Amino acid sequence: MKKVSIFLLLLFSIASCYHSAKDPEFDMSLVLPEDSMISLLTDMHLAEGVVNSLKSKEHPAGHLSSDYFEAILKKHSLNKETFEESMRYYAFHTEKLDRIYEKIIIDLSKKESLAGPNKDAAEQPAE
Repeated sequence: MKKVSIFLLLLFSIASCYHSAKDPEFDMSLVLPEDSMISLLTDMHLAEGVVNSLKSKEHPAGHLSSDYFEAILKKHSLNKETFEESMRYYAFHTEKLDRIYEKIIIDLSKKESLAGPNKDAAEQPAE
């Protein structure tokens, strides 16, 4: 979970620096509402955790990542174009992206607490 938190913090930092250009054109018919983005990106981050835990020479991460990416888009009945336009829109509208990621962090934290003890804590030696 620490890696996810670091990744999300980095994403917030990058996104907050992005808003210096004039408003680009967006195809709003392709942009997902915030609730849908929360669900989609939560699934993406969970899959990223699975991919990172399965990395090996027999299963290259890139192949696994693309499989999970396609499966998540299919689960949400989306195509790559909708995903990309939504990400482009929210990357430009950083205040909305910040709100989305605040909710994703809460959702992932809840899922982690339901999953049981933290693996990192279990690996620490007893005092």
